[in-house]
This record gives sequence, structure tokens and C-alpha cells, in this order.
Amino acid sequence: MRTSERSSASSPTQQLLSIGELSERTGVPATALRYYDELGLVRPASRAAGRRRYASSAVADVRVVLFLREVGFSLAEIGRFTTAQGSSQRALIEQKLAELTQQRHRIEVALAALEHGLRCPAGEPTKCPRFWSILDGRQRGLSLAESHAEAHL
Repeated sequence: MRTSERSSASSPTQQLLSIGELSERTGVPATALRYYDELGLVRPASRAAGRRRYASSAVADVRVVLFLREVGFSLAEIGRFTTAQGSSQRALIEQKLAELTQQRHRIEVALAALEHGLRCPAGEPTKCPRFWSILDGRQRGLSLAESHAEAHL
């Protein structure tokens, strides 16, 4: 699956990049690249005098890691994603999408609650009966969304 694994096997005379060169090309600090190596996310094609040497295709591998981090995958999830194939990758994407959808819902509820706090007629959120109603709902085991909805009935 990994680009560097395919390329390093297919072109043995290809010029290899030092970790510093890979860092320059990707904008990722060398310390992070070493950590990616430890996790198996971006592996060097070889070592010369104990130094990591990367296939030029490792730039694409790093870009994949950066993109997946940006859309919310943890490094452990990225490891599973990059070693998975076909329907397994699709399942990981569906799982992340469901997780992000839940997170978006929690954020929307939190935004509504905070916006109410700013324009609350009570002047101070802790003097607002709805604030205390939401806290009571949370204590009864309701989610923030359920407590907020109940307070606004």
C-alpha cells in the first residue's frame, strides 16, 4: 500500500533523501519523521552509516499522514488505515465520519448553550433558570443535548 515500499523496490538506483531533506520537502520536523518511523507510518528505504535514507516517494507518504491527521485521524488510526486495503479502509473512513458527526453535534449543542449564555436575559448564566435546569438534567444522566432540549421545552 505504501508508496515508498512500492517505489523503493521498483527503482534501486533512485536517489534517496536524508531525513533533513524529507523534512524540508514536507515541512515536518525530523523529530516527527523519526516518530513516524517508530510507528511504522513512514519508513526509510534504507540506512547509510546509521542514518535514515528515504525514497522520494516518502514525500507522498508524509502527505498522506498529514492529510489524515488534518481530517481527524489519530496516528494509531493512520497506521491501521495505511495497512488496510479496500473495504477495510472504507470501514475506517465510515467510522471516522460517524465519530466526527457525533463531535459536530456536541459542538453545535455547546455553541447554542454558550450563545444563550451571552444573550441570557438573566444577565449572568449562573442566575439563569435554564442553566440550572441543564445542570439538573446532566446530573440525572441526560446528555448535554438532551438537557439543553429539555430546558427549552
